[in-house]
This record gives sequence, C-alpha cells and structure tokens, in this order.
Amino acid sequence: MAIHDLPAELLTDIFEQVVYDDSLIDPSHPTSMSLSRWEKRPTRPDWILLSANEDVHAKQTRVYTVTKAIMFTCKQWYRVAYHLLFRCLFLSDIIRLPPLCLILDRYAWLGWYVKRLHLVRYYSPPRLTIAHVENMLVTVIHHCPNLELFTVEWPITSSFPAIADSLVSYSAKSLRSVQWKIAPNCLAGLIWALDALPTLVSVSIDFENTPILVTPPDGAPELSEDTSPLLGTASHISLTLSSLQQLTLRGHSEEFIEQAIGWSFPVLQSFTLDFAANRNNLPDIVEFLKHHGAQLTFLDLNMIPALDLPGIIAACPMLTSFSFNPDWHLPFHADQTDSAPTAFLREPHPHITHIGLHQLLHAFLPPSHSNPYGGGGLPQVATMLLRRTNDLTFAQLTRTLFPALKVVRVLNRTLLAGLERQNRPEDEGYARWERWEAQCNAEGVRLEDCTGALLGDLPLDSDDEWEEEESEYEYEAEEEEQDVGRQPSNVKELRDLLDEIRRMSVADPALLLSEEGLAVL
Repeated sequence: MAIHDLPAELLTDIFEQVVYDDSLIDPSHPTSMSLSRWEKRPTRPDWILLSANEDVHAKQTRVYTVTKAIMFTCKQWYRVAYHLLFRCLFLSDIIRLPPLCLILDRYAWLGWYVKRLHLVRYYSPPRLTIAHVENMLVTVIHHCPNLELFTVEWPITSSFPAIADSLVSYSAKSLRSVQWKIAPNCLAGLIWALDALPTLVSVSIDFENTPILVTPPDGAPELSEDTSPLLGTASHISLTLSSLQQLTLRGHSEEFIEQAIGWSFPVLQSFTLDFAANRNNLPDIVEFLKHHGAQLTFLDLNMIPALDLPGIIAACPMLTSFSFNPDWHLPFHADQTDSAPTAFLREPHPHITHIGLHQLLHAFLPPSHSNPYGGGGLPQVATMLLRRTNDLTFAQLTRTLFPALKVVRVLNRTLLAGLERQNRPEDEGYARWERWEAQCNAEGVRLEDCTGALLGDLPLDSDDEWEEEESEYEYEAEEEEQDVGRQPSNVKELRDLLDEIRRMSVADPALLLSEEGLAVL
C-alpha cells in the first residue's frame, strides 16, 4: 500500500507521534524543582543557563518549526497536518496577534484545535494600544472553545475583567490551567473568575507591586496606608475548587492567602509561594497550611523572613518535596553548640525525598562576586553570620530527620551562573562545598544544582570538550563500525520515501491555507 492510500487519521497520528510534544499540554506549571539546563549559542562565547520556563518557550518554538518544515515538503502532509500548527499558539511577539485574529476570523474552525495559548512579551508597538491588545485577545479566546491552557507572562491588570469574562464565557468547560500577572486590586475579580472556572487543575498568579493611590480633598494623590483591596461581595464567597491540584502564588499574595484559608481544596497537592524581596505584610502561611496542608506532596516557600519551620513541616505529613530558604535564622540557631547539636524539627518526617534550597548566594561566592549577582552589599559580620546559619541548617538535612531523603538540590540559578563565571567557589566556599558533599555522601544523598547535575559539575569549555571528545574518539569509531543501523542503506530508504511523498498531490487544494497566512505565526 502506498503512503497516499493510507487514511488521513493514520497519517495524522504518525505526524503527531514524530513531531508533537505532549508536555506542552500538561496543565501543571514548572516549579522551582524543575530542572534548568545549560546552553551554548554560537553568538555568545559563554554558557547560558535556561530556566524551566525558558525551556518551555524553546520547546514550543522547536515543535512549530519542525511541524512547518515537514508540512511544506508536499501537499499530502500539508493537508494532513496544517491544523497542528494551531494546537499550541505561542506568541513571543505581540505584533503577531493581529494576523492571528485575521486567520481565526477567516477560518474560524481552526480555533477548535487550539489547546494552548501562550503570550510571552508585551511592548507598545506603534498604533497598537493596550485596548487593541485586549480586544484581540478576547477575539482569539472567542474562537477557542476547547482551550485548556492560557498563559500571559506580562501584566494584564487593566484588561483582566474582559479577559477573565471571555474565558468564563467561551472556555469554562475545557480550561485546566491559567497563568496571570495582575495587581492586588484585581482580587475581587479573580475570586469571581475562579468561582466560574470549576475545571482548573493548575493556577499561577503573580501579584505585581502596584501601590494604591487615594485622592485627598486637596486633590493631590497620596499612597494609601491601607493597601488592602476592596472585595465587596467577593469576600463572602467560599470557593470550592474541586479539581485544583497546583497553586502557585508570587508577589503580594497576603490578601489572597487570607481569603483562601476558608476555601476548600480537596485535591490540592502542590503549593508554591514566592514572596520575592518583600519583608512586610507577611501572609499567614502556617494557618493556611493547617487547613490545606494535610494532602500536600509538594511545598515551596521562597521568602526572606523566617517562618515557623517545625510547625509547617508538622502540618504537611504527606510531603515528598519541600523547598525553603536556608538563610532563615531559626530558633535552634541561637542555642546551637558544638557539643550539643539540636534538631530543627519536632519529629522526623518519613516521606520527604527531595529538599530544595533557595538563596545561598553568600555560601559559595565572596561578597565582591555576589554583589553583581544580586547578593547585596552585606557587612562582613552579617555575611559571616549568614554563612554560619547556612552551615547549621544544612547539618540538619540528614536521614535522622528525613529517613527517605534522596536529593538535596541548590535552586539558585544566579548562584550557579556566578560559579560558572568564576569557574569554582571561592576558598571558603570551596571548603564548605567539600563539607556538604562529604555529609551527603555519608548519608547516601545526592547533592545537586538546579540542572540536576552534581553540585560543582560545571559545563566544560570548548578546549575541555575537545580533549574529552579526542580521548573517546577511537572507542566511538569502533562502535560505529559495528552499528549496522547507521549504514548508508538506511539513508537511501529515507530518501526514496521523501521522493514518494513529494510526488503526492491533494485532490482539493482550495481547502488549504496559504503559506503566507501561516508564515505570520
């Protein structure tokens, strides 16, 4: 049977198996424990450390590029697979939004295939205001009744009511994941939106820092002392998010958490709180976890002020992954002595297998190096106390307190980039790394960096790579000689297959979109 005699459904399935990446329609968002990766680009001499979010961007671009390249090899593949270009809409430039609206207005049926809508950057192009962007986003959402994932990585505070209303109106039954960046004064609208989207599995909210202004009688605007948003009737809503499994909060989320204490999350498994550099108006995390921590398996708390760590761990008996800030000065540090070490948990936690450590910038980099990477200009005494705190806390990460512990991961990407630039920790940092590595080896625990590699294994330079490849070349050459699967005969078969594909034609080319129309996406 020739390829052109195969049913279109089978060809589509083959195309999806080869090109498509199922992780792109996974409703869960990357967490701090998601692995970063090193990348070397021809245009830059140094290594680039890509976060998990940036890796998702690269995946979407790669899938789109490969799909488009194969589609245009012949009319048969074009007809079979052109709708796959619209399954995941990834717009890295807002200027691509108007052509997308035109295509969906003309070929509305393509919107039925859209499962993911992801917008990355926003800037103000000429003759394109935020009102225009809002209208175009609403138009796109209107054409996507099967939308499952909606992500916008720039602030949508002014457009949030219209965008949320569109999602509720057209995608309420299918939407499983949202990522929004809004101001705290949008909290009332956020509560109403969550109440109307019962199928959400993952929610990520970034509350940007926008102070509330009040206008006194003299007409001069001033900062309000009470920055709590006005909730109105939304404050009386007791949400039950029966499908929500992952909740991620960043920025000024204290008011949201206060409201969420009284809500119901029957299947919540993952909770992340990144309070950034904020030190005031701390959310009541302990109270939140008393109500919702019993079933959590993943907990990530990235804050500068210290929390009640023993109380938090005790409230989450099912945790398997826990991330915190080892720069916290905890109560047990004050009475810690070399002769009588004390633990920082009430009792051992039997289920935690992975521990993530935020910050630690001063543990391995000297002040002169840590300042450019966000370490701040701490006095020498403060740096010494912080390093002592790090050592005392890390000494507690043993199987005595965590019997199931397998991995301790240093999560600070800025720290790892700094180590790569200076090629190793400074002298005191190197001694600290040796102590921590020895402790982990004695406990049978793996000490990793944010890429999943062993802490201290930095990417190789070009000269080092050349020497390593040269030493292995002879072995690889012998292996290739024995590998029948790499013989030229296989290449000839592939070429014959491509020639046959190019000879195929489509009976009704009018059904196809123009290449020019697809090129704008």
